[in-house]
Amino acid sequence: MKRVEKMFEKFLNKYCWHILFFVCFFSLVFVSHLKRGIYPYLYAKKYDGILQISQSDYFEDVNAASFAIKKGKKTYVLVPKTKYAVTGRVGIVDSYDTFFNRIFRGQFQGEYINLAPRDVFLLIGTMASDKVFEKFVFKHEERLGSVLCKGVKYKTSFMPSFSNKKQAEKNWQKYQECHQYIKQEEQNNYHLIASTNAIDKAVSILRKGDVVYLEGLLVDVETLRLKTGTRKNQFHENMVVRGSAPRMCFILYVTKVVLNGRVFE
Repeated sequence: MKRVEKMFEKFLNKYCWHILFFVCFFSLVFVSHLKRGIYPYLYAKKYDGILQISQSDYFEDVNAASFAIKKGKKTYVLVPKTKYAVTGRVGIVDSYDTFFNRIFRGQFQGEYINLAPRDVFLLIGTMASDKVFEKFVFKHEERLGSVLCKGVKYKTSFMPSFSNKKQAEKNWQKYQECHQYIKQEEQNNYHLIASTNAIDKAVSILRKGDVVYLEGLLVDVETLRLKTGTRKNQFHENMVVRGSAPRMCFILYVTKVVLNGRVFE
């Protein structure tokens, strides 16, 4: 018996990293694909319409009473600001409710992660068209999203040092060819609050390149003193450094999702 235990221990010591890699790979890839195949039939109905990427997002300011929602053991008070709807192409999805993200990010914004555990960066209009979308790469750090030009070498001062002038000129040309398509009004980052379990399942299976319809309310989170951006007024002094560009994320309380021919509500 002791011999078997020693052999097993030796095996684990030798292959533990291989096993860990396999488990992580399986959980990230295969389970993800499995969910995308199953969730639309468990939590959604057939959608007969055809999604067309929005040329502009729809919003209608509202004057509605605040309401409370419960997430786990915590209750949050949300203040509706805008009725909102958009069909866009997903640039990036960032989830904060995974084991590692809770460790590295949870200590700084645990209550907000509990309320809005996923961010989705969407493009609309020309930026979301197939040929233009391929020109971009996306960055998402500290719950802020941005668009960069694929193949362009960036530096804080923009132009990095090159061994010769020709390389610098080629980099600048690439940048100009791509940057002409980047428009602030055709991109936005959303902190998603799912209104139902079905909505939560829908946003959990979103992937880069998906065309998705999102509908709901842009809300301030009174409990955490957080304010949402809106297309009409994205500037809030207590959220953005004074004098900076008015580029705020949208806090979206999602009531409807249409994805891959299925509607989640």
